[in-house]
Amino acid sequence: MLGRRKKNARLARGSLLPKRYLKAIQQGTLAYTYKGIPTLKNPFDWALYPMVLWEQRPATIIEIGSNRGGSALWLADVMRAFGIPCAIHSIDLNRVRDVEAPGVTFHAGNARELSKVLSPDFMTGLARPLLVMEDADHQAITTLAVLAFFDAWLKPGEYIVIEDGIVTDLGIGKSFGGGPRAAVEQFLERRGADYIVDTRYCDWFGENVTWNVNGFLRRVG
Repeated sequence: MLGRRKKNARLARGSLLPKRYLKAIQQGTLAYTYKGIPTLKNPFDWALYPMVLWEQRPATIIEIGSNRGGSALWLADVMRAFGIPCAIHSIDLNRVRDVEAPGVTFHAGNARELSKVLSPDFMTGLARPLLVMEDADHQAITTLAVLAFFDAWLKPGEYIVIEDGIVTDLGIGKSFGGGPRAAVEQFLERRGADYIVDTRYCDWFGENVTWNVNGFLRRVG
């Protein structure tokens, strides 16, 4: 069953995990690889994403923030293992050139200027459902730009996952202008009538035991 919408007071709360554990897990997250490629995923979201993918069955995934391409490669492998046809588009300032996988296209683009790489014709032609993963530079201003862009395109029932709100819980949110959590809160203050934070995913292992703190957003209106 879909999780209830979190109220603003609830949104201010972070991860149940103590900071000393978060820091230790973050060290492993930053060093994590998939098929030898840096992938930067923590164990909680590594377990949550396959559930999301299986249950939501996206026909298109747009990943904002390719890094070295490990995450896009993993997404392609998971969707192929599930037998779900899916086109994956991964965007970064520097297009990944040394990773190839069936169904994956890497693009060069600025997360704050997505209209320059994702044209109206491109977006209109995408197979649906659409799943968006925002994993760019973790700056609040960037996350807000990504949310604003996809707000015009997401349909009811589709998800945009805002990654790495955990930077606030790690005590480094100020370095990111408030970070993704602040951006989610600001976005929902304006557009909360059309979105819910899906607590089923956020709280699966305990309240916000995910790096995507309050970050599994489902379009409902």
